Parts: sequence; structure tokens; C-alpha cells
Amino acid sequence: MKQNNINDSLRNRAYQCLIESDPILKVQKSHQLYDDLQADVVGIEEDLSIDERCISGNPEKPELVHAHELPKRRVGGKQGHAALLHSFAHIEFNAINIAWDAVYRFSDMPAQYYKDWATIAKEEAYHFELINNYLKGLGYEYGSFKAHDDLWGMVKKTSHDVMIRMALVPRVLEARGLDVTPSIISKFKHHGYDEAVDILEIIYRDEIGHVNVGSHWFKYLCDKRGQDPTDTFMQLIREYATDKIRKPFNEIAREKAGFSKFELELLNTWKP
Repeated sequence: MKQNNINDSLRNRAYQCLIESDPILKVQKSHQLYDDLQADVVGIEEDLSIDERCISGNPEKPELVHAHELPKRRVGGKQGHAALLHSFAHIEFNAINIAWDAVYRFSDMPAQYYKDWATIAKEEAYHFELINNYLKGLGYEYGSFKAHDDLWGMVKKTSHDVMIRMALVPRVLEARGLDVTPSIISKFKHHGYDEAVDILEIIYRDEIGHVNVGSHWFKYLCDKRGQDPTDTFMQLIREYATDKIRKPFNEIAREKAGFSKFELELLNTWKP
């Protein structure tokens, strides 16, 4: 076995993946780090000097604007179809950064936590590859359209506490994808975009697992701190995400992703 050192440690290399701005290199580094973790040639260091700034590597394009400045994306037509897929590519690119930040930023978690988020980073990188390759087949690529930075904004807001991060990024923002993706898949089927349907079905399946990872570690941390998970979750929404709860919910997918029926009842009656 290779001798571990700080440069070969999981969390240090997770940071290198996080700050990599070239999308292709970010994907390659993500896959390689996951493979090295599986081969047991990287260790999970306990002590690491963390950059208090919450930064990520991003390419010069896409241009990031406020979400309200983005035009509505129409499913029909080549450009509208590409623009909608580009929005998914941007989500997946951000999701790579989110996963590696979760590995890098938070200390004193069980080894399985780091392994779970490294797996998510690898899967998000795969999702990004699938979409970007599809876009290239249409004559576009990641960066061809404008995008927004809402996801990373919540990452910054939750950088001080792993429990809050697990509650609000996977279980609020990423869970939103579980609600909206099935309808987009249906529209793509209607328009005969079979390859795009296959890609979104892979993403949808994997994202249920990703949200479930967030649910698991959120509940683990609540238990460790002696807090009720449901009460804590709703309070965190009130504090950080009052404008992020949008109905209707895909209750079947959310239950698979670790939401309780009681949580879903509270969300269904949610009023900002």
C-alpha cells in the first residue's frame, strides 16, 4: 500500500478538486480521487487547516446572473432544449463543488460521511459529463448560456455548520430536483428527446440517493446534539430558506430520500 501523506489525503485533494476551474480537469480529478479512495491509497486526515472563505473553482463561462435575469427555457426547439439541458449541466457542475466542499470543510465526522460525499462527487461528475457531451452533440457546451449562482449562495450560508449544510443543501435545494425532474422527463419524451430522457432518468435515480445521504447525516447530527430532526429542519427553513420551499412535492421520491410523512405534511402546509 502507498504511504499516505498530507498531499495524498482525501480532504486535501478534495480541496484541489473544489478549486479546479477547468470543468474537464475537475471531472478527471474527481474520478481519480474517488478511485484512489476505493483503492485505499488516500487517508482521511482528521486535522486540516480550513480556508474560512467558501470558494469554488469556476470557469470564465457561463456568465453568472441573478436567477430572475434568465430567460424562460422552452422545451421545444433546439436552442430552448439546449438551454434547459445547460441549466442541468450547471446544477451538476455546482453539485461537484458542493460534494467536495462537504468533504473538505467539515472535520470530526465518521469515515463513512467522507466516503458518502466522495461517492456523490464522482456521480455528479459523471452526470456533468453526460450532459456536456450531449450539449456538444447539439453544437453547444457548458458555458454557452448564462446561469445563476443560487446553489453556491446557500453553500456559503451553511459553511459554518455541517448540520445546517446537510439540512438545507441536500434536503431543500437538491430535493427540489426530485419535484421537477419527472415533469421535464415527460416533456422530453413527448418531443422525442430519447437520449436526454435517458440522461435525466440516471440523474433522477442518483439524486434520490444523494438527498438520502443528506437526510441520513442530518438526522445523525441531530441525534448527536440531542435535537429533534423535524423541529430542527423546519426551524432552519424559517431561518435560512423561507423562499426556497415550492409546492407541489414529489412525495414518493422524497420519502425514498429520507423525508418522513410528518415532514411532508408540514412542508405541504408551509407558509413563508
